[in-house]
Amino acid sequence: MSFFESNGAWIFILCIAVIISLLWLILRLKKKKRYDVAKITLKDIDQMSGHDFEDYLQVLFTAIGYETYLTKKSRDYGADLLFINEQGNKIIVQAKRYQAKLGLTSVQEIFAAKSFYQADLALIITSAEGVTDSCWKLAGATDISFLMREELEEILKLCKQGKMEKAREIVDHPVMPEQTKQTGMLESVKVTRNRIEAGEYFYKK
Repeated sequence: MSFFESNGAWIFILCIAVIISLLWLILRLKKKKRYDVAKITLKDIDQMSGHDFEDYLQVLFTAIGYETYLTKKSRDYGADLLFINEQGNKIIVQAKRYQAKLGLTSVQEIFAAKSFYQADLALIITSAEGVTDSCWKLAGATDISFLMREELEEILKLCKQGKMEKAREIVDHPVMPEQTKQTGMLESVKVTRNRIEAGEYFYKK
C-alpha cells in the first residue's frame, strides 16, 4: 500500500468519525429543545405528534390552574390526560391531534376510559375541524363533551394574554352535543306463527 493510499484511508475514517459526531450533536440539541407553551400557536399544534400534543396539554392545563396527570403512554386505556377541576370533579381527556374529521372511535374509547379511571366527566380535546355525524350522536348519548379547534384557539389566545381564569371558563364549559332520540336504530326479529327468522337462520316452533 502506497503512502497516499494509506493516508486516504485515514482521511476517510476521520471524515466518517466527524460526520457521526455532528449527527450525535444535532440529535442531542434536538432532544434538549424546549417549547414555551405561552408561544404555541394552532399551526404549531398541527405539526405536533400525538405524544407531543399530550405533553403540551398537560403543561397548558397545569398552567391554567388544574391538578393534571398524564396517563401511561404504553397502556392508557383510551385516555391521555386526567385533571381535577375546582369542584373536585375528575375529568378524563382524550387528546386528538387531527386535521380530518373526528370519528366514532374516539367517543367509544373515552367512554370506556371514563369507567376505567372512575372519572366524573369525559372530554375530547381536538385540533380537528369537525366530527362525523355518528361521532356527534354517540357523544350526545354518552355525555361526552368536546373542546374543538375553535375553543382550543381561544384558549391559546387567552393564555398568551395571561388570562388564565377566562381560559379555565372555556375548559369548564365545553361543547356538549344535545341528546336526541334515536329512532329506527333497532330491527325486530321476524316472527311468524311457527317460524323465527334472521338472515339465513331460522327456528321452527
